[in-house]
Amino acid sequence: MAIDIKLWLKNNTADLAGRTVVVTGAAGGLGSKLCRYLAELHAHVIMLDCDLDKANTVKDAIMQEFPASDLEIIKLDLNDLQAVHDIATALGPRRIDFLILNAGVYNVPLTQSSLGYNNVFQVNFISHYYLTKALLPTLARTNGKVVAVSSIAHNYAKLDNADIDYTKVGKKTKIYGNSKRFLMYALAELFKERTDVRLAVVHPGVTLTPMTNHYHPAINWLVTLLLGLICPKPEVAALNILAGLFRDVGNDEWLGPKTKGIWGEPTVTKLTDATDEERAEIFKIAESICQVLDNVILAH
Repeated sequence: MAIDIKLWLKNNTADLAGRTVVVTGAAGGLGSKLCRYLAELHAHVIMLDCDLDKANTVKDAIMQEFPASDLEIIKLDLNDLQAVHDIATALGPRRIDFLILNAGVYNVPLTQSSLGYNNVFQVNFISHYYLTKALLPTLARTNGKVVAVSSIAHNYAKLDNADIDYTKVGKKTKIYGNSKRFLMYALAELFKERTDVRLAVVHPGVTLTPMTNHYHPAINWLVTLLLGLICPKPEVAALNILAGLFRDVGNDEWLGPKTKGIWGEPTVTKLTDATDEERAEIFKIAESICQVLDNVILAH
C-alpha cells in the first residue's frame, strides 16, 4: 500500500523550529529528500557534503519551495580524517539537537586511507563514528539524538578479525555491508549506557539513488527500471530516516520499512543477527581506531 507522505508527516513528525539538525551526505539521493523534509518542519539544517555544487543546487531547490528555510552548507569530505576532526571542532560550541549519519559510498574504486583501511570502511564507519564521539558533549547539552543510517546489506557480513574492513573479500556488497555493520553495532555499544544522548539506528530499505545506479551498462537500464517500478521512491525511503528523529529505538532494535525491510511504513523491529560478543568486539575495534586517529591528528 502506498504511503500518503503528507498524511504520514502530519501524524508522525513535529515542528522542529528552534532545533538544529546536522546531516552528512546532504546532497545525495536520500540526503536531499531528507533536508527538504527538515526544511518543511522548520529546522535549522546544517548540510555537510563533499560536493558544494550539488549541495547548493539542493539548497536552491528547497529555498524555492520553502523560502523561509534555514539551510547552511559546510563542505566535509569524509575521506579526509583531518577535515572530520576540524568540522567536529568547529561545530562543538554550537547547538546541535540531531546528528544524522546519512552519507555513504558503495560502488567506488577501493583506495587505502592513512589509517590502513579501505575508503568505504572509512567513509561509512570510521569518519562517522569519530564525528559522533567528538560531538557527544555538544549533543549532551540538548539531550540530543544521533540517527545512524544503516542497511539491510549489513547481514552480508560478520566480524573477521583477520580482515577488519573486508578488503580481502573484494565483493563490493560485502565491503559496504561490513562498514554499515560496524557503524550500527559500534554505536549501539557506545550508547548502551548513555541517557544524555539517544541513538536511533535506521535503514531506508531499497530505493533508486545514485548509489544503486552502478551496474554494467548492458543491464543497468533494466535494473534501474525494475527498482523504479518495484521499490519505494527516495522520498518515501527517506521517511525511514526522518522517523528516527521522532521514534524511540532500543539498543537491540532498528527502524525501517515494515515489510521485508523494503516496503511499508517505518517500523521498529528487533536486531537478532549479532551476538553480544561480536558487538563488544566491534566496539573495542572502533575505540582502538579512534585512539589511533586521535594520536595521528595530535601528531600533526
